[in-house]
Amino acid sequence: MPFPRTLLSLALGLCAPLTVLAADHEFQINPGPLASTLLSISEQSGEAISFDPQLVAPLQAPAVRGRLSNEQAIDAALQGSGLVARPGTHGILVEPAPAANTPLSTSDLPPAAALAVVTVTSEHRSEDLQRTPLAISAFDSQRLEQTQVKSVRDLAGQVPNLGLGRNSIGHSTQTYSIRGIGESDPIQEAAVAVYADDLYIPRAIGSMVDFNDVERVEVLRGPQGTLYGRNSSAGAIRILTSDPSQETRARYELELGNYSARNARLLVSGPLVDDTLYASFSAMDLQRDGTVRNKTLGRDGNDIDSQAYRGKLRWAPTDSRWDVQLTLSGAFDHGESSSYTPFDANGRYDKFTTQLSWVPHNRLDQGSSVLRAIYQIDDHLSFKSVSAWSAFNQRVNSENSGAAAFIQRSYILYKQNYATQELQLNGDYDRFNFSTGLFFFHERFMAERDSLTRNIAQNRIVGNGLYSTTRTDSAAIYSQGNYKLTDKLSLTAGLRFTHERKGFTFANYDITTDRQPNGLRFSADENQTWNSWTPKLGLEYVWTDKLMQYASVSQGFKAGGYDNRATAAASAQTAFDPETVTTWETGIKGEFFNGRLRSNLALFYNDYKDLQASAYAPSIGNFYARINAGGAHTYGAELENQWAATDALQLTLNLGYLEAFYERFANAGGPGVDADDNRMPYSPRWTASTAASYRLPVNLPGELSFNTDLQYQARSTTNALNQPIYELPEQFFWNANLRYITADGHWSAGLGVKNILDRAYPQTVIYSASSGARAYGLNDPRTVLLSLSYEL
Repeated sequence: MPFPRTLLSLALGLCAPLTVLAADHEFQINPGPLASTLLSISEQSGEAISFDPQLVAPLQAPAVRGRLSNEQAIDAALQGSGLVARPGTHGILVEPAPAANTPLSTSDLPPAAALAVVTVTSEHRSEDLQRTPLAISAFDSQRLEQTQVKSVRDLAGQVPNLGLGRNSIGHSTQTYSIRGIGESDPIQEAAVAVYADDLYIPRAIGSMVDFNDVERVEVLRGPQGTLYGRNSSAGAIRILTSDPSQETRARYELELGNYSARNARLLVSGPLVDDTLYASFSAMDLQRDGTVRNKTLGRDGNDIDSQAYRGKLRWAPTDSRWDVQLTLSGAFDHGESSSYTPFDANGRYDKFTTQLSWVPHNRLDQGSSVLRAIYQIDDHLSFKSVSAWSAFNQRVNSENSGAAAFIQRSYILYKQNYATQELQLNGDYDRFNFSTGLFFFHERFMAERDSLTRNIAQNRIVGNGLYSTTRTDSAAIYSQGNYKLTDKLSLTAGLRFTHERKGFTFANYDITTDRQPNGLRFSADENQTWNSWTPKLGLEYVWTDKLMQYASVSQGFKAGGYDNRATAAASAQTAFDPETVTTWETGIKGEFFNGRLRSNLALFYNDYKDLQASAYAPSIGNFYARINAGGAHTYGAELENQWAATDALQLTLNLGYLEAFYERFANAGGPGVDADDNRMPYSPRWTASTAASYRLPVNLPGELSFNTDLQYQARSTTNALNQPIYELPEQFFWNANLRYITADGHWSAGLGVKNILDRAYPQTVIYSASSGARAYGLNDPRTVLLSLSYEL
């Protein structure tokens, strides 16, 4: 979509006839503990509310009902409590009221406001992050803004032991790993489940979501099968956007930057029928010229040309127990596929350049619909149904070598359509809460790949065509509950049963250099069924109101399947089995210094069986195939710290330590070439990040803040054999941004810089002795963005 046309359409959207209302919300909160009421107000209004849990623990709040402003709702909750609310740096601060007739001087105030309470819904109910017995990192909209996280890929370096490649075959494709386990093949099913709102995304293709009006992002580490739909053996990433409500909102943002970057984001949201029917529409257009210079063709590659649209229609009458929402979305990625950078025999390369003699191509079109219905049975029990459908069509022409000479060119077509149905019954009682669900998944995935490869030994071009269709039907029932054995000790237990059936058709052809079939080499028509039970058991102990510890053991399951890159009949005709993991984990979450310091520590050990990988497979033939390679184990620690040093300065420090080794991996590099005891790919021993957010003391109306973060990743490898040519060096990135918000909160302007030092590090390694391909996929160079936004 041309950028001027996008600006025009978005500007017209801003002029839509919306009634500008005060920022009121419809609250229907029953009487209960004051802490729970404040959390509910924070969640419904999007306003961060900080309070001392020990201070409010014994207090009860009256009902908070009606259309109220945030201030009115908080005042109603605090009525008779002896507490008051005042603005803080990071939201609203709740504290004891000053003594009557005593003026409150600056010296009476605490040196820093307590950190805002972070509300998450990772266990299908709203709860304080610090009371959730999971290793979970959460980013609210304010933190996303501070750290310049505007897409899933921008989470790279922000979360301990989360692996996110900073380079991929296309802008909208992203592979993931958590604690050393993931899936590097984008057309295989992922080990990390990604959810955009309630939509499950089964593969790396289309899972790189750009953010617009995102309310919160949650990264859950460890198996999540007793809580979520499918294939979350390593963990899950949840992206939650704002739902329309009685509050009328409109926002427009424009960004301009180097490499001719020009981005626009639009949101309009509000009531169609007061207190009954609400709607929202968001649009996003991202454009950027290429960042890799093609020395052969005299042009730039690796551009971005991406658009996304989302509409929501929500029916939630204030006098009804129903809340029903339909979401329709579309995303279009028409930028080029990646241009890789060649390297020589000593690993030297000319950063941000390529020598390709042709232009790689990518075109991804995808759409989805989600119907979510929630029925509040009573004050404690609710029913939820999520019906979803999604499809994409992607055409890719790629050349991985980065060289001017013809080495290997692939012409690819991927098509996917799938439907899911999830039914949940959720209960939240004084001493017991639970979530029970049914999940159904049906998918058809088609992959067509024509490859033309230069064979050095034979000095000719060899053509090969791979055409496959995978059909998946999966059904699961899961349940997890938590029971308070005492006021301090709780027991968590969960169980999941999964039934999975896959059908697979495959054909491998010789093709001519003009990509015409030249004879069928082999074919397959197979199906296989698997069943799996995966449990979870855990204990949580609340030492004090500000210190909680948990321990758990759980199992995860990643579905089996077939090799859709098969080079021999036996490989295509033989299924690989599911991959399973048993995880032992303990963690402690604490707040100190009156809530100004938040520190969370997790320790884990993962034992993997039947690990899925590609290796030489003598059991089915003398060739490489996707098989169950054997076992592996990973263990490590994760530390997350957040400190409100002063009312104007907030600091964070995150640290990840990871050991990840194969226990047994026979024939990983050929007959008798094993990878036993080798380090697993994409598993750096150390990851670390630190950030600072400072409100500058300048005499201006409004607020001026400076934010900066540093990210470090130790060296790692991309290959199970740990050969030097596949090594990724240690990496260091520095980012910063300056942001100004007017006193009325309507206008904001920012200047952001990523990769300030303009570092170029290999993220992927392409190497083939037979074809001569040697290339790196690099991270983006230094990028600068100037932004301006207006929000009602």
